[in-house]
Amino acid sequence: MGKIQGVVNAEVTKSLPEADGSNPAYYRLAELYFESPESLQQSMGLDEGQATAADFPNFATGGFKILLGMVG
Repeated sequence: MGKIQGVVNAEVTKSLPEADGSNPAYYRLAELYFESPESLQQSMGLDEGQATAADFPNFATGGFKILLGMVG
């Protein structure tokens, strides 16, 4: 994350168990904030963004999902 250009804020969260004590649907959540959707697209198109996306399977052995959204 530290090498991706255009990231204005980043947060990483480790999920807690569900209310019934079961395992959470997602183990970790990484949120990357960009100035705009265009900035996100540009940043992820650069070598650093592509390398980060390509690395996901190396550490997210249980699988992963990429979700996009806008704050507001």
